[in-house]
Amino acid sequence: MNRLQSFLMGRNGPDALSKCTSVLACLLLIISMFARGVVSSVLWILALVMLGISYFRMFSRNIERRRRENARFLELTAPLAKKHRQLRMRRQQRNIYSFFKCPECSTVLRVPKGKGRVRVTCKTCGHKFERTT
Repeated sequence: MNRLQSFLMGRNGPDALSKCTSVLACLLLIISMFARGVVSSVLWILALVMLGISYFRMFSRNIERRRRENARFLELTAPLAKKHRQLRMRRQQRNIYSFFKCPECSTVLRVPKGKGRVRVTCKTCGHKFERTT
């Protein structure tokens, strides 16, 4: 156990980018099982390369460089992550609230369900419209 701890000390470890490359590699391996011919071989080799990159990143001692790479990855995927969080929250709240888009600015507005016909005022542009909840 001491040898393993001393080996892992000062290493980067798993971060968001290495986790993403590992998941993509696994998906490519699964797809390669169902593909035929050259496509299967190419996908398999690409998956192994991605796994190699992932492990290289996890065991790298150049932590600062790996942090910059991970920060850039998180910066590029931030809009997707934000959209995913919004959709997850809407799915969780769909029994309590109705969601409407403002006809003027397309902002998503949340209104409690079961209130009948309500007049909604957009907080972004101030446009007023009526909807049934």
